[in-house]
Amino acid sequence: MKQKKVMLILVGILVVLAALYGGLRVWNQKSQEKEAKQAEVDKIHITETDGLSAFSYTNGTDNMGFVQENDTWYYDEDKEIPVSQSTVEGIANAIEGLTVARELENPDALEDYGLTEPSYTIQYTSDDGTESVLYIGDATGEDYYATVGDTGKVYTITSSIVSQLQFELSGVVKNDSVPSIGSGNLKKVEITDNGETMTYKEEDELAELAGGFGVLSLTDCVNYHVSDENLAGYGLDEASRMTVVATYKDSGTEENETFTVYIGKMDESGTYRYLLVKDSKMVYQVSKDVVENMTVVETESEE
Repeated sequence: MKQKKVMLILVGILVVLAALYGGLRVWNQKSQEKEAKQAEVDKIHITETDGLSAFSYTNGTDNMGFVQENDTWYYDEDKEIPVSQSTVEGIANAIEGLTVARELENPDALEDYGLTEPSYTIQYTSDDGTESVLYIGDATGEDYYATVGDTGKVYTITSSIVSQLQFELSGVVKNDSVPSIGSGNLKKVEITDNGETMTYKEEDELAELAGGFGVLSLTDCVNYHVSDENLAGYGLDEASRMTVVATYKDSGTEENETFTVYIGKMDESGTYRYLLVKDSKMVYQVSKDVVENMTVVETESEE
């Protein structure tokens, strides 16, 4: 009886301790959430905007600019060039969310921080039409000095925004995509050249051609929206080009789809062939070896 009483007391103590532990966990979680919210409130935001309609930036040599219309971002110098919305949106978000690492009290002259001849200048327009400019000067450790407009205030900011800036158009362009094609899902390849069409459907033939499609990469764009008048310069006019139509089984839909590309002439170096995807205006350079692997089937000679 005494042993049973002791057990009941121990169980009761465990229940109390468990309740205390649960209460401490809830309190600690709420305390952390409160601290996180307060830290967010205490942040000094350099860019006071809830959305951007346009922005541009320069490093003193190269310039890039974008404008948003109907929720779509465009390259401001040529709106026909398709840009990666996620990439441009990422830069816009970095500008909008820029916060201060610290604010300098009684700062020296702006030139002492590299802010009269800044390393980077970012101009941006908020959704309400307000225009502002951010100057980023010298590096200080892992941070940079920065100021906004003519406020005279000097801050340090992290280098994250600098790493977001893209100065090569190729870094923001949305290239054409290549479907996933391999020997397992390639069903047929039709190649038309000089008015003659060759059709490949045999397993061994498709295995050879699948290797070329499998490594095809459309990254080296030489013309972002070629005109019909300029197609001949790449050997991509209807009279000159080779047409390659690959029929493959899409792994998502389980339906047969086609992927059509036009192959043009060799470039001046003799290393690349020009390539255009059907219904696209973007001309790419693709290794001649890749093109050959997509279009040539090695046949065994008869003995």
